[in-house]
Amino acid sequence: MVDSAQLSKVVKEAMKAGKTAIGAKESIASVKGSKGVLITRSIPRDLGEKLREEAKKNGVPVVELTQTSAELARLVGKPYKVSAMALRNVSDTDVKQLIR
Repeated sequence: MVDSAQLSKVVKEAMKAGKTAIGAKESIASVKGSKGVLITRSIPRDLGEKLREEAKKNGVPVVELTQTSAELARLVGKPYKVSAMALRNVSDTDVKQLIR
């Protein structure tokens, strides 16, 4: 299970750097070159499968969150639901801590 304080820290740093893809379809398109992908529990099944396949193909770790898309949206500061997020500009250490 992902520590919510660590998740909040990583997401806020990624948003500040501006190197993220928000949303399932955008995340699928930008998996290549990403350091990690966050997937909420409320992602539509077909999009979740596509995103996991693309991440596996590119060797990008996938972090399965217990949060819903509405909760991730609040963390990101968006007025709409965010079911997935590709992290491009975060440290490898931060990604490893999320995976644990």
